[in-house]
Amino acid sequence: MWTRGLLKANAKNALRGRYWACFLACLAVSLLGGLNGLRLDFFMDAGSGRGISAHYGWGWHFDLGHSVFAWLALPFLLLAATLALAIGLCFAVFVAGPLSVGISRYMMENRFGYSPFETIFSVFRGPYLNVVKGMLFTNLRIFGWSLLFVFPGIYKSCQYFMVPYLLAENPYMPPQRARELSAAMTEGEKWNIFVLELSFFGWLLVAALAASFVTLGLFSGLGGYFVQPYCQATYAELYAALRAKAFALGLSGPDELSDFVRHNR
Repeated sequence: MWTRGLLKANAKNALRGRYWACFLACLAVSLLGGLNGLRLDFFMDAGSGRGISAHYGWGWHFDLGHSVFAWLALPFLLLAATLALAIGLCFAVFVAGPLSVGISRYMMENRFGYSPFETIFSVFRGPYLNVVKGMLFTNLRIFGWSLLFVFPGIYKSCQYFMVPYLLAENPYMPPQRARELSAAMTEGEKWNIFVLELSFFGWLLVAALAASFVTLGLFSGLGGYFVQPYCQATYAELYAALRAKAFALGLSGPDELSDFVRHNR
């Protein structure tokens, strides 16, 4: 039986002497995966006196007024918005999703000691498309349930919490099997997983306030990057605990989950 205190104590031990290496790995994945969150807003405002306006998530702003050139440019702006959205979706599917599996593998290997930085990119070798498919359909299921209301989405997110770790340990595992095994591993654990995630809110708030104070409020979001190694190390400990539970209950075994590489340094 795991507890939040035990997981976090083990996570701190795993980070001892390796925090900055884990920080760089988490930062790299956050920055690359964060591009998936690129916000693109396009709107037409003809009634407020501003004419046609478009705002791009990185801060580009076009205010074309009411001239005929504005209406001529509108199809091109719509095309640019569509292309940007398509590129963002492709990046999310083929880069950001697999990287979440890569960081899961990195943090699990870190439990045993040194893990090389390139481990986060190991998913791009081997059965890469199987990992892409696994993360894509898992995220689509979570998204679909989120449309019903926020709570079904949270439920599914906790139910499939172990999918990235299962694919990290066995990238050949069929996506359907990964979801089924994750659901079995998290049976009766979803509320505890949700509370575990919430337990980091205080750390994130303190980190944001500290970053805001140091940067005079300009980069308050930077604080979260320093908490990520602690969060990810704790989630790795959670997977280890639920993995042991799955073995004990006969849900899986060494033939399917053969453990992670232990590196020498």
